[in-house]
Parts: sequence; C-alpha cells; structure tokens
Amino acid sequence: MADAQMNRFLQQLQAETQRQKFTEQVHTLTGRCWDVCFSDYRPPSKFDGKTQTCVQNCVNRMVDASNFMVEHLQKMEHGGGH
Repeated sequence: MADAQMNRFLQQLQAETQRQKFTEQVHTLTGRCWDVCFSDYRPPSKFDGKTQTCVQNCVNRMVDASNFMVEHLQKMEHGGGH
C-alpha cells in the first residue's frame, strides 16, 4: 500500500509541477507579446486590427518555438538527438 500511495503522490507532484511550468510559460508569453505589441503606446480601450494581429502572431510564434524545443528535447532524450 505504501508503494501505491507513493506513486499517487509522485503523480500528483508531477502534475502540479507541469501546471506550474505552464503558468510560468503563460506569464512569460504574455509579457513578451505585451512588450512587442504595445511598445509605442498605452493599450487602447479596444484592440484594433493591427494590435490584435500582432498579439496573435506573437503568441503563435512563441507556441511554435516552444513546441519545437519540446520535440527536440524529447528526441534527444530518446537517443535521436544530434
């Protein structure tokens, strides 16, 4: 029983760690895209088309880069790295 409880604890710990990493990534992403898209002026009360496109493109680029890095690291872990 102790092993089952320990495994359950470790799974919960891993899930919490993943949630924390995800939250940190969201904050980083938000900060970077904010700096890029609102660098010249204070944010308007409504997003205009240009600002909305900037934010969407920024988020998409960062998500793509993050996914690329995760895939690359997974390949390296499984012996497929360079």
